[in-house]
Amino acid sequence: MTNNESINQNNQNSNKAISAAELAVLGELVSTFGDVISTISAVLALEEERKEQMDNNNLQKQIDYLANEVKKLKKQVYNEKPKRF
Repeated sequence: MTNNESINQNNQNSNKAISAAELAVLGELVSTFGDVISTISAVLALEEERKEQMDNNNLQKQIDYLANEVKKLKKQVYNEKPKRF
């Protein structure tokens, strides 16, 4: 092998090493991007769960209020019945 061939071989090996390093960096960037998307998805799921819980709490308050109103109306109806002699 001549000196020029040896230099060319070393350059090709260096280029392959650089390409492998570039691919590794690119792979890590894609992986990190995937992690960011997963994190955003988890945050959105938590926000949706919190919203559903708030909606359920509001519905429960409305149910309790309406049940209390029904009890009041029953008492009024019971108290206003004409008495038989």
